[in-house]
Amino acid sequence: MRESLAYLIHALRMLVHEPATTLRVLQPALVLLGGASIAAATVAPDFLALSAQDPESLVLPTPGKMLTGLLLAVLALLGYALVAILWHRHVLLDGPEQLRPDGGIVLSYIWRAILVGLVQMAISIPVIFLISAFGASGMPVSLLGILAAVFFVWVALRLSVILPAAALGETMTIRQSWETTAPSALPLLWLALWLLVINSLISAGIALLVTPATPFGIALGTLAYLVEGLIFISVLTTLYGHLVQRRPLS
Repeated sequence: MRESLAYLIHALRMLVHEPATTLRVLQPALVLLGGASIAAATVAPDFLALSAQDPESLVLPTPGKMLTGLLLAVLALLGYALVAILWHRHVLLDGPEQLRPDGGIVLSYIWRAILVGLVQMAISIPVIFLISAFGASGMPVSLLGILAAVFFVWVALRLSVILPAAALGETMTIRQSWETTAPSALPLLWLALWLLVINSLISAGIALLVTPATPFGIALGTLAYLVEGLIFISVLTTLYGHLVQRRPLS
């Protein structure tokens, strides 16, 4: 547990130690992400509100708004990827080239993120069957859901060390990521739990403050996703720095 807290504290400390520097480093990505979010809220608010609608009374936007929303979603995805790449490079690289990733690095990062997602999806299939089997045997569904969520975040932590490597223009396979994180497998399980607790607290706070389907609720929800993503990105940066570059956690 101590090692997992050391990872988390180090990741959080990097983000908040010099807020002005953090904002300066991430500014290009935040401008892109913020612009895409504002444009989506202005041009295609119906697209953004889809997730907040009751499935039984779901009203689809017009094809034009759907297309606009999808294009803006791609820009937002690019913004999130750029946030991660800039942060990884800022922390893990030295020199003036650190904040100038080329298009190849961005595409490589996005592809590896998709690859990690596909592997997680493949792993989820037997896990869902196991959850169904244990649920049928009488185990509480809520407990099974928590255990499954911790497991999926743990798998993401084990696999996603390839992402900082991609941001640095280095080659690392998913197998190498799994092997690199093997010595910290148990601490990463605890770390997955801490990350879920943080995300749950943020989500609960947003739900208490605003109505999700309102423009302000959508904006605050987007900000919450960004904060959660930044924490996870900083954790991956810490893992790569410690496990690959052998940097201390202190």
